[in-house]
Amino acid sequence: MNLLGNAPSRQRRDFYLSEVSERVLAEFKEDLKRDSFLSLEVIINDALYQEQDRLKREKSTVENEDARRFWSDIGRNFLNGDDAEREILLRRIITRYVEEIHGSFNPRLHGMVARVVPWLLKGVLNKVSPASVLTWASDKLSLEDNLVISGPLDEIRSLAGKGTLIMAPTHSSNLDSVAIGMGLYLSRLPPFTYGAGLNLYTNPVISYFLNNLGAYKVDRRKKNEIYKTTLKQYATLSMEQGEHNLFFPGGTRNRRGDIEQHLKLGLLGCGVRVYVRNLVNANPKPDLFVVPVNLSYGLVLEAKTLIEDYLKEEGKGRFIRAREKKGSLMRMLDFWRNLTRMHSKVHLHFGEPIDLFGNRVDAEGNSRDNRHRVIDRKKYVLENGRPAHVPQRDQEYTRELGRSLVQAYLRNNIILSTHALSFAAFHLIRKRNPAFDLYRLLRTEGPETGIEKATVLLSLGRLKSGLIALADLGRLQIDSTLKEGDAETLFTTAMAHFSTFHDGRTLKCERGKVYSEDMKLLYYYRNHLDHYPLERYLEP
Repeated sequence: MNLLGNAPSRQRRDFYLSEVSERVLAEFKEDLKRDSFLSLEVIINDALYQEQDRLKREKSTVENEDARRFWSDIGRNFLNGDDAEREILLRRIITRYVEEIHGSFNPRLHGMVARVVPWLLKGVLNKVSPASVLTWASDKLSLEDNLVISGPLDEIRSLAGKGTLIMAPTHSSNLDSVAIGMGLYLSRLPPFTYGAGLNLYTNPVISYFLNNLGAYKVDRRKKNEIYKTTLKQYATLSMEQGEHNLFFPGGTRNRRGDIEQHLKLGLLGCGVRVYVRNLVNANPKPDLFVVPVNLSYGLVLEAKTLIEDYLKEEGKGRFIRAREKKGSLMRMLDFWRNLTRMHSKVHLHFGEPIDLFGNRVDAEGNSRDNRHRVIDRKKYVLENGRPAHVPQRDQEYTRELGRSLVQAYLRNNIILSTHALSFAAFHLIRKRNPAFDLYRLLRTEGPETGIEKATVLLSLGRLKSGLIALADLGRLQIDSTLKEGDAETLFTTAMAHFSTFHDGRTLKCERGKVYSEDMKLLYYYRNHLDHYPLERYLEP
């Protein structure tokens, strides 16, 4: 039940600071009762060690210096104190984390901010080119030209009035938070509370807009239990307050470029606990509905860095990292220049809503089984006839929800021309070098490795037929270019996009031959089509 209503942001902040702190402290006290080997000293020492170790490896900034002083003070005081003094230190740590996490969301500013963001991006982009500054006033960027929104929006809007929504998007770029925030506004959905990476808040302008698009701060560098518990309780409280939430179940950005298969379900797992508490408290709208969301980019801003991070982690000594020539600012400007110049689309697809147990939910809010029969959701959480939280049982429900989300992500994955061409070209290069392992194959690049364009077009045509067949079966989504264009059109469209970003190194076509100057990027975009039975369509 929402205790705040339309309370001012200061009152909301004070409520969250007090309530979350008490809940985290209570949870740790329960843990201490259950585990005789656990102590306040162990809990605090774990956080102290991890935070000081992290800060040793990071640059000196105003924020980091303040953090170093804070943790040094904690370190000086917790070893010689008794449990009462350590509880005071634990409360200090929790309070610091809540203050860091809490956003300054103002629903009254939400609509204004969402309308201004496209102009802001256009303004930043135009300042790169003096000539374009002259046309600034007459050359308005319409966000709808670059953000394609699809899915059962009427149904989702209806469910927003019947319970609390949990948006669960895929995560491939730092731009996801801004794209989703604007997409929710354009879809006429209510404001959402969601966690955005703390790194996005280093710019005060972006920080202001993220706060007022509904974001709170998530620092994924922090791995200690105090921080994770604080974040979990913060999200739990916001859902209990009836605030619609958005989580990235994949956690960090997907570095491989495929569709997430292994989800981090900690925050989603809060949903069952909230549902039980809502039933116990006789909340008139106790239900929570999960909406899978797929973000698809024809080009990804951080693709080069992401795939190199993945390959370095997976390949260890077999991977050789190339130096990045451009800084992050220039890469971002290149990306936005491409969006406007190429009319490149960011696709935001809302999937069919599901309940906390992985069942399909209709527009009236009823859960349905595979035979479309109505399911009584309350029976999932009853214990001796009463709603109750049963940890082992509820964890299995969350795992089932995770499996349903993975399947939804695959069904709702929108395939674009750059993905299809990358898959076809990479398949041909791998077929030509059957004895090479992945890391040797990724070093096989340059004009001398070129494949006849006619061969690529033939393979792309076969792949298109396979994609259409799978789309007809509801196993994936394809954009209009893939659906309506022939192989030559797909090839031309994808190559035009590739030529405008990543220094044009992903794929090139010269003298009738197609080759890559950066096989890692080709592999990254190819992976968007992983987890489907597509290779069989590429063979005669």
